[in-house]
Amino acid sequence: MQDASPDLVALVGSRIAHDLASPLGAIANGVELLALTGQVAGPEFQLVAESVANATARIKAFRIAFGAASPGQHVKAGEIAAIYPPGNGLRRLAVDWTPPDDVPRGLAKLAILALMCLETALPRGGRARVNTGGDSWAVTGSGARPALPAGLLAALDGRAPDDLAPAHVHFALLANAARAQGRRVHHAIGADEITLAF
Repeated sequence: MQDASPDLVALVGSRIAHDLASPLGAIANGVELLALTGQVAGPEFQLVAESVANATARIKAFRIAFGAASPGQHVKAGEIAAIYPPGNGLRRLAVDWTPPDDVPRGLAKLAILALMCLETALPRGGRARVNTGGDSWAVTGSGARPALPAGLLAALDGRAPDDLAPAHVHFALLANAARAQGRRVHHAIGADEITLAF
């Protein structure tokens, strides 16, 4: 008999993302209204506007990466573009991803988790591209001295260490989500590039 219990981690992720999205949306609307009045300007206001946009994009990414998804569910290309807009100066990793119109939610989850792993592996920043050709996808990051400690590589292989830090949970989640979809994460690290394929 198969265990049909709900994925509580994914449900908690969905709940947190949902509960944070509404107040962030209200703040974003308020910032937009202030900008329309023309009474508020300057670098301080610009910083607030950019920070709200970045927080909103991160919540959208977290909802897909950590949240629950129904079988057959898809993510629109526009939603992905809102998460990784071109020229977002507040992110360390510039992302080049032109998805098809509809992306299976499971594959979008894997790609976003892989991008989070690349952000960790490239602490000085860099560029990332998502290649979505065929049945297998590859997420490649380039930047100065990519590094992944052995424990994080083990997590990508489905053997997360007991002392896995909360800051690195996305490595174990990527391996688990890939396995749940009948996939495996393959990794290659070079002098200035790292690729995660699934």
